[in-house]
Amino acid sequence: MKKRLGPLERLFPMPAVLVVGGTLEEADLLTVAWINVVASTPPTIAMGLRRTRRTLELIRATGEFSVNVPSTALVAEVDYCGIASGRKHDKFAATGLTLAPGTALGTPLIEQCLYNLECKVTQEVLIGEYVLVIGEIMETHADESILRDPDSDVVEMETLDPLVYISGAREYYRLGGKVAHAYTVGNDLHKGELSV
Repeated sequence: MKKRLGPLERLFPMPAVLVVGGTLEEADLLTVAWINVVASTPPTIAMGLRRTRRTLELIRATGEFSVNVPSTALVAEVDYCGIASGRKHDKFAATGLTLAPGTALGTPLIEQCLYNLECKVTQEVLIGEYVLVIGEIMETHADESILRDPDSDVVEMETLDPLVYISGAREYYRLGGKVAHAYTVGNDLHKGELSV
């Protein structure tokens, strides 16, 4: 029997990423779990940010942001960036996280994160106390150490070891191992031709 939980903001797992707004001269960052890719043509990401966030102000000032995927080794830094206000604290000084210039846009990347996206804001949608920020992914950066091989764009999850957030429980986890090959494992259940 299933228990009814009501309307909750919970979907599992949720990535725990660091989003940077601003420039190398003036930047802020925050932890975001309400984020995901929403289209591939063009490559587009969407995230929900509270209207009062300083990072949102910096994103609006430049029209761009970076998404930085931390490993589980950065869990304390990620948590701090989610609970400390950029209006009152220098998050970079407190965490030791450092900025590196982007290549496609002016918003910097976080050096310690092995996977980064440079995004240009294309749209905003107001939802209650939040702003849904939609951004086109203009460039993707992956440290060579996390790629399957030097000629590949496939990221090895075990090496990246991305941090995920479990809403409701307020806990961080790491991903488990591979279960199956996508676009293959379901073929035995399909009797006709699939178009993907």
